Amino acid sequence: MTDSATEAVEHGVETALARAVVYRLLGGAFGYPSPVGLGELERLAVAAAGGPLGVSPLRELLLGLVEATHQADAGELAHEYVFLFDRQVRCPPYEGAYGEAQQMAGKAPQLADVAGFYAAFGLEPGAARPDAEDHIAAELEFMSALALKESYLLAEGDEEGLEVTREAQVRFLGDHLGRWVEALADSLKEATALPYYSAVGDLLTQWVRADVSRLGATPVRIERPVGQDPLQEDAFTCPMAAPEPVAEEDPSVG
Repeated sequence: MTDSATEAVEHGVETALARAVVYRLLGGAFGYPSPVGLGELERLAVAAAGGPLGVSPLRELLLGLVEATHQADAGELAHEYVFLFDRQVRCPPYEGAYGEAQQMAGKAPQLADVAGFYAAFGLEPGAARPDAEDHIAAELEFMSALALKESYLLAEGDEEGLEVTREAQVRFLGDHLGRWVEALADSLKEATALPYYSAVGDLLTQWVRADVSRLGATPVRIERPVGQDPLQEDAFTCPMAAPEPVAEEDPSVG
């Protein structure tokens, strides 16, 4: 292998690893906040900002997330998380909650398609959310895993496996992730006043746009959420929420 070819492979590996880090960062940002988790996200954001993909304007957005994460209070974020994604569901974190109303009839096939992507690479959602194939965190983590696999296949010189993995990334961005993240990010930025989630929404939009362009995907973007998704209604009920008070009968009546 010539020096130029070796450099090209090394650059490709470095780029794929950097993409894996950013997708992992974004996936983690949609998890339930904790002090340990925020520390890990800050570390990932710093690494991404200093990597080959940390260029303006992405670098500024990454540094903005570093600052917002560093200053965030885990307790305050946890309360906001429930408000945004769980009990109040101001920003549904599921792909099936976005698009035209008639998409509801196609939710099962859409979930099956997402699950098919995961199964093709031996992956599945975590045990905590076994029915959450189209959760934003799951879709972002899947792209992180594919980018990581791409870096390995590049280093190994596995051209056939590399072609399959790259095609899967293009298709997944075009058919799924690239279609709805901007609608989610827009609703997120409208619903929150916390710098952390605003920074997450900004980075999500610009990062996925950049990766769509980088890979040559062609998603047809969804502009707005459907509204309340009855198929996800139970999933959005906070298990720690206090029960609604039951009105007691007045003994003097009757």
